Amino acid sequence: MPDPLRAAPAIAPDGQLARLLDELPDVVIVLDAVGQVLWGNWRAERFFGHTLDEYAGRSGLDFVHPDDLELVLRSLASIQSKEVGTTLEVRLQSASGWRLIELIGTPVGWFAPGAVLFCLRDLTERRRFEVARDETARFRSLVHNAAVITMLVSESGNIDSVSAALTRMLGHDPEHVEKLPLADLASESDRPALAAALVEAARGATAAHPAVVVANLRHRDGADLPFELSIVNLVDDPTVGGFVVTAHDISARIAMELELRTALSLLKATLESTADGVLVVDHAGTITSVNGRLSEMFRVPEGFLDHKVDRPMDDKSVSFLLEQLVDPEAFIAVTELLSAHPEHETTDILEFKDGRVFERFSRPQLVDGEIVGRVWSFRDSTERVRLESELSYQAFHDSLTGLANKALFTDRLNLAVARMERTRKPIAVMFLDLDNFKTVNDSLGHSVGDQLLGVVAEVLLGCIRSTDTAARLGGDEFAVLIDYLEGHSDIVALAERILTALRRPVTLGTTEVVATASIGITFGVPGTTGEQLLRNADLAMYRAKEHGKDRFEEFRDHMHTAIVERLELEADLRRTMGGNQELVVHYQPVVDLTTGAIIGFEALVRWQHPLRGLLAPGLFVPFAEEVGLIDVVDRFVLAEACAQLHYWQERGLVAPGTEISVNLSARELTDPGTAIHVAEMLAGSTFDPSNLILEITESAMMHDTETVVQNLHALRALGLRIAVDDFGTGYSSLAYLEQFPVDILKIDRSFVTALTDDETAGLAQAVIQIAETLALMTVAEGVESAEQAERLRALGCRAAQGYHLGRPLDAHATEEMLRTRVP
Repeated sequence: MPDPLRAAPAIAPDGQLARLLDELPDVVIVLDAVGQVLWGNWRAERFFGHTLDEYAGRSGLDFVHPDDLELVLRSLASIQSKEVGTTLEVRLQSASGWRLIELIGTPVGWFAPGAVLFCLRDLTERRRFEVARDETARFRSLVHNAAVITMLVSESGNIDSVSAALTRMLGHDPEHVEKLPLADLASESDRPALAAALVEAARGATAAHPAVVVANLRHRDGADLPFELSIVNLVDDPTVGGFVVTAHDISARIAMELELRTALSLLKATLESTADGVLVVDHAGTITSVNGRLSEMFRVPEGFLDHKVDRPMDDKSVSFLLEQLVDPEAFIAVTELLSAHPEHETTDILEFKDGRVFERFSRPQLVDGEIVGRVWSFRDSTERVRLESELSYQAFHDSLTGLANKALFTDRLNLAVARMERTRKPIAVMFLDLDNFKTVNDSLGHSVGDQLLGVVAEVLLGCIRSTDTAARLGGDEFAVLIDYLEGHSDIVALAERILTALRRPVTLGTTEVVATASIGITFGVPGTTGEQLLRNADLAMYRAKEHGKDRFEEFRDHMHTAIVERLELEADLRRTMGGNQELVVHYQPVVDLTTGAIIGFEALVRWQHPLRGLLAPGLFVPFAEEVGLIDVVDRFVLAEACAQLHYWQERGLVAPGTEISVNLSARELTDPGTAIHVAEMLAGSTFDPSNLILEITESAMMHDTETVVQNLHALRALGLRIAVDDFGTGYSSLAYLEQFPVDILKIDRSFVTALTDDETAGLAQAVIQIAETLALMTVAEGVESAEQAERLRALGCRAAQGYHLGRPLDAHATEEMLRTRVP
């Protein structure tokens, strides 16, 4: 046997006492106030497998099982106030493993301040025997080591006994809480609920139907922990005589419930904030969830769906929905399909009688991979569908008139041609172009021109059948497709109706306007294409314009030859514009009506075509304007005319003050570079700018008036003069005229012709009076007789030109004429 005092500290007991302690059959160990080992007997060394030298100063708590550690700590804290502590059964780590130990302690402050002496007895084998032989002992062990607190509570509500789990879970020493009211363990706010549960249990709570209450129980450190208490009434059981209370720690459950409530709250907030209506049903059709947006979308009364949750959909609810739909049968068909095939996902469109459109999406609701119900979501796509429809309409309709546009007309024309090939029933196409629309647009403004186009569209719609198609192809060009043609006479009658309707005057703003049109007609026969039909109708329309406008023409094969010639003419014109070798200028004298002297010339362009001979300006100038070559023509005539007049002036063939008039196109008039070009031309010559007159048409003045006024001021600043050609044929007013820096008004030939008619002779006189009012010079055009010349002179017109006074001649012939006039 080892020496009991071999490693005893200085404060160890004397040898005799130490030997007695070593002889004890139990383990004896002394711990200080913080649990460090101060001393142990020989049996302690053998039990723990360490010498006193090895574990002296080491914490004895290191040997305690973690589940029993709090129980031991509480015992250490409470034993100082007792002579002998409460017997505990704990698990300690021995040299051979974990052992069940009966532990009892007593304070030994005389040994060291705060020291406690513990006697340990190994109960492991005995307990195994007892458990093997005694079910009661086994049950006791189970109760003390269970994860729930088990308490025996008297009928008066006091704790008679409690399991060791109380210490593990709430930190209380069982000895301290026994005989105390159960309510003392609960937080103050939960005590009424706990008292009510005891009252309920007193009425006869059984193990099958216990009284259950959730209450916060106080931990020894002051914290409240949530527990669920189940109370069984065994007051009448002579072996128990009280209430058996089991308390389960539900902290994890409360946390999980909070997390679940948070998730559900987030889900609900998400469902309520979404723009879609959501409905969730189970297999039986019972509504399990619905958001407020669904009620708004289906316009159900407030609260109507709230009481439907957790109940099957009834006939009233279904009928309320179906009554709103355009096609309720389709809705039912999808529902029945999904009932038969719950795994399917669907997307379809619901159209409502009031015009609303919903997209419906449906997919199965899955839980752990199994279908438990179905989720329906509804999205209001009314506005999107409306916008798509509007965009589609805009893509195939003219925004100004509402008629079909060229794309839609071409599509319908091609479909009609294909149908004609199958049925052998002919179709017809009309091509309509307004007469003199540019004059209206330039004189009265684009807004009035747009109104006129709208009037034309209304006329067309009022004349055609619902099966026909009227379209605006662009600008002032329209087309009509006549399908299912009955006979030739029907198309002729339709054209006459349209022309007659367009001839009726309409008031646009404050001006009365007549919108005549030229119409081309072509008939489709098997073998022709839509493109050919539209082209042929266009050619026929041009023929109508050539024959006087305000009429219709039917396509003939020879018209195609004419268009080929037109294309050749364009090619020739572009070729000659490259060098101007074929353009020539003719000069028509302007005569003083009082003296008969030539005071000027108007320069008029001609085209000496190599194959067609000399072409008048009416045969190619409009075409040059159309293809964008008019500026080349204008500048050639300007330079040529100025040089020629200067040549005649140097040779004394004309007086120094003789003037030359050159026409300026509408395109040049609105070109900011025109004044610069004229200035450069004048600077490069010795020609006197005061002898130059630039003529502009009345309609050209009305186009982009701000730019026109700026250009005219810039041109006049060069020293030349401005004349308004064909004055009185447009829509300009005296107020407009006052805005423009002009010097001369040229009276249109139609007014001069009317001088022989007393009823219309006043038109020329009115122009002359306007000129006198504005201090402008007047020049009459188209004077064909001496009578007209004399009448104009009498009215106060100073100068005139026309075949009576002198025909336009080329430079050579004009020079010869001038030589004969030189005295």
